[in-house]
Amino acid sequence: MIPPYSLPPRRRKLRINKTIKVPAISSKLADTPQDDFSWKKYGQKPIKGSPYSRSYYKCSSMRGCPARKHVERCLEDPTMLIVMYEGDHNHSRITFAPILTLQFSINRV
Repeated sequence: MIPPYSLPPRRRKLRINKTIKVPAISSKLADTPQDDFSWKKYGQKPIKGSPYSRSYYKCSSMRGCPARKHVERCLEDPTMLIVMYEGDHNHSRITFAPILTLQFSINRV
């Protein structure tokens, strides 16, 4: 008999939407290719059976966006990165306009 207070085991949610392979910009894993959103790195951990680690990023384009991405170096071809996107953005793509610089003249008396 199962006690009424026991809960079923938790299962990990598999929310990976898209996985792509892109060429690595440099030998550093931190140099990830640009896409249409801005990302903030929130973690890194070693991958079992691989000499490379996986970096974890979350969307920082808008506060509270649930989108995440994981970046790791490809084991078969170290010149390629595997980028796994998880979740959907809850906002449109943000394009940054060039920063306009205003010149102020200071009149000295």
